[in-house]
Amino acid sequence: MKINNLTAAIGLALMSTGLMAAPSAPQISWEPQTYSFVDVNLEGNGSYKQIVQAKDVVTVNIKWNSWSGTGGDSYKVYFDNQVVNQGSLAAGTKGGTVTFPYTKSGRHTLYLEICDATGCAKSAGKPIVIADTDGGHLQPLTMDVDPNNANNGTIPGMVTGAYFVEWGIYGRDFDVSNIPAHNLSHLLYGFIPICGANESLKEIENGNSWRALQKACADSQDYEVVIHDPWAAVQKTLPGTDNNDPIRGTYAQLMALKQRYPDLKILPSVGGWTLSDPFHGFTTKANRDTFVASMKQFLKTWKFYDGVDIDWEFPGGDGPNPGLGDPVNDGPAYIALMQELRVMLDELEAETGRKYELTSAIGSGYDKIEDVDYQVAQQYMDYIFAMTYDFYGGWNNVTGHQTALYCGSHLSQGECDGTGLDDNGEPRKGPAYTLDNAVKALLAQGVNSKKIVVGAAMYGRGWDGVLDSNTTIPGNPMTAPGNGKYSGSTSEGVWEAGIMDYKAIAKNLVGGGNGINGFTVGYDEQAEAAWVWNKSKGKLLTYDSPRSVLAKGQYVNLHNLGGLFAWEIDADNGDILNAMYDGLTGGMPVNRAPVVNVDANLTLNSGQATNLTVNATDPEGQALTYAWSAQGLTLTGANTATVGITAPTVTTDTTYQLKIVVTDDQNAATEKTVSVLVKAEVPAGAPVVQPISNATVEETKSVNVSVVATDPNNDPLTYTWSVPASLTVVGQGSSVSLTAGEVAQDTKVTVTVDVSDGTYTTSSSFDVTIKNVDVGAAPWDANTVYVGGDKVSHNGALYQAKWWTRGEEPGKAQVWKAL
Repeated sequence: MKINNLTAAIGLALMSTGLMAAPSAPQISWEPQTYSFVDVNLEGNGSYKQIVQAKDVVTVNIKWNSWSGTGGDSYKVYFDNQVVNQGSLAAGTKGGTVTFPYTKSGRHTLYLEICDATGCAKSAGKPIVIADTDGGHLQPLTMDVDPNNANNGTIPGMVTGAYFVEWGIYGRDFDVSNIPAHNLSHLLYGFIPICGANESLKEIENGNSWRALQKACADSQDYEVVIHDPWAAVQKTLPGTDNNDPIRGTYAQLMALKQRYPDLKILPSVGGWTLSDPFHGFTTKANRDTFVASMKQFLKTWKFYDGVDIDWEFPGGDGPNPGLGDPVNDGPAYIALMQELRVMLDELEAETGRKYELTSAIGSGYDKIEDVDYQVAQQYMDYIFAMTYDFYGGWNNVTGHQTALYCGSHLSQGECDGTGLDDNGEPRKGPAYTLDNAVKALLAQGVNSKKIVVGAAMYGRGWDGVLDSNTTIPGNPMTAPGNGKYSGSTSEGVWEAGIMDYKAIAKNLVGGGNGINGFTVGYDEQAEAAWVWNKSKGKLLTYDSPRSVLAKGQYVNLHNLGGLFAWEIDADNGDILNAMYDGLTGGMPVNRAPVVNVDANLTLNSGQATNLTVNATDPEGQALTYAWSAQGLTLTGANTATVGITAPTVTTDTTYQLKIVVTDDQNAATEKTVSVLVKAEVPAGAPVVQPISNATVEETKSVNVSVVATDPNNDPLTYTWSVPASLTVVGQGSSVSLTAGEVAQDTKVTVTVDVSDGTYTTSSSFDVTIKNVDVGAAPWDANTVYVGGDKVSHNGALYQAKWWTRGEEPGKAQVWKAL
């Protein structure tokens, strides 16, 4: 009986254990657990809306089975050690699918746990990826940056920005992992296109870029935004991204970059030179409304972006499409756009709890700035990125500093400040294109200085055919014309005719600093602008160097501006970005001496009195003092800008040196010398000859000139004319005809006539300008594109184009120079 009872107890115990055993561990199905809040068709070749579809919630589906055991009556889902979903099951459930919504991105280890009253069993871990465009599923991007970039970091309260372009991953082989983002506060992504008429884009890549945009916009309305190149942006596998991830391309890299540098502001730049045509439709509010709504959806889809940058080139016109632009209505439309974008961004801030910035790249010429009231617009904006580059370039043959801080030393005071008459004898319409003039114009409008960010160029612009023999100031290439855009190959760093990357300039042209491969490095200290010139080949590039960028940074400090940005980061080797930091952290610039302009030569008669005025400005706006001095001349008002000069009585022509020293408050001084020729007094009884006016004559044509002379003793007079080989005298006596020969270019010569009474001879000289005339120039056609140097005939006159033009009538437009 005791043995039987014991056996029964053991059996009951075993039965109890079997009935109460915990469920066996579930097994999760083999399918990849990969989800995304933005579905990208990685193989798609259609429109943007066909390739990209966004949603607010992902649905997680977990298939599982328990192949043995009793099953369970509840479950829990873990992401790593965190329960993210749980629920009940029918008693004894041994398999099925757990489904639940999820709203947060991440990369985790997934576990499924099945439970009943006796306990729980957990599955083996399985990777799960829930991708979103905030990059929460990504590890910080592994960087591959040129080691020449210093480890500077950013500057509190200052912008250090740069553009990164979508197409840089191709020929230049420059992707997001190559960006020295540790030194940037702002990264501007170029460019986001606006659907609609984009005729200017047809000039790029033989129309292929335009056709790509038509495909991207196929399912979008006009004035909605899209991604121009989905393959580059979201489909191509690039360094630092996983080939199995649901979002790839530069956008995935930017998401991962944001994980590494969470304070970096990444802004989509909308527009750009060839994508600005649709902006001119923004004078219609309905078009702006469509754009702003589309921009909001774009930011909600691509969450790594921190706002909007508008690159409208340009409100008022003078952009890539000469047929577009409304000087009256574009400015108000720009302001309205900024206001409406700010309202939209404020709505997003309320929805997301994030801060969104609104910025705009703007043209920096006086004629671009005057078309918009930036004082009104700025209230909606965080920064104005003034594009203080592209002032000169190969679109015409007029050379000059393409990104100068101040006016070049070759410019007159009138050319610099926009006063006086231009080459056509017409009043100048505005000051020269310089960074300083741009900032002054914005400050004069009342723009907050801290919102002004000025631009540096990580590239050079240049020309072929710039010969020293053609300079008007020997040794200064900015005084000689070009003959076409700077030419070269992509291996030389010339990706577009007329433009060369800075890193190529530094490597192939500058070398150790003085120039290599036949190039000489130059620097205009007045303009704070660099150039490099091969005199023998006539190749000239004007660019930003570390020295000129350092000066720009110090200028920002001097005027309490917002910082510096650059176009474009793939063209730099680190020198320019390093110089941006050094300039912004280097305090105030060294005090610059006054800029002084005064006539170099002055001619007076014996005993004559006159006044001479010096034009002087101080770069820092300091008060100036003046000191004139000369030996042999009598001076009055020697401590003012205008000095009185009285010549001595001389019996032979004599030259005196007049010196002017202009000094600022910090004792920085500039000295100039004027050569004063005092003509001897005419002997008593000698013929008196009235001054002869200068004359102008076209080649192969004639001009009549006369001399008026009298003799105190009424002696008969004879006239002897002396002319250079380019002129022929026809006739004799006091009135003759001068016939011009052919010349290759406008030529100024001197003609002298000697008037004699038999005892005394009086000489008088005057200048004759022989105008070069190109015979056979075609009549002007309003539909033809002309570039700098092209000549046309119109209304019986000959004209030469100064720069690119179409539809602007000769004789009525500043672009045409009358010949």
